[in-house]
Amino acid sequence: MAKSPAERKAAQRARQAANSMTKLELHLDQQELAMLDHDCVARRPGRQPYDRAELVALMIRKYHAELQEQLQVAGQCAKCGDVAPVNSCPCSGDSACWVTNGWKSLKLSV
Repeated sequence: MAKSPAERKAAQRARQAANSMTKLELHLDQQELAMLDHDCVARRPGRQPYDRAELVALMIRKYHAELQEQLQVAGQCAKCGDVAPVNSCPCSGDSACWVTNGWKSLKLSV
């Protein structure tokens, strides 16, 4: 006997929950959506384009790997010696303190 649409959806949600999948809602403006669609095609020339969700997941993984590399290079606070990223330091405000200036090396920029 065929399952109803509600039963199929419930089964899909159960499979996703079992695989630790989480649904995330994004709010993108038209320009961001156009860029995403362009990148889906441009990253797979001559092949089936990436699906939007697949490309976003791959970008997150790539971004995370780049951040890990940046953290390795970030070193440590010149004042307290804590390994970066330093969340708090008694020397905060001192120009040699990572909390004061070092975090800028991890800052996102476009």
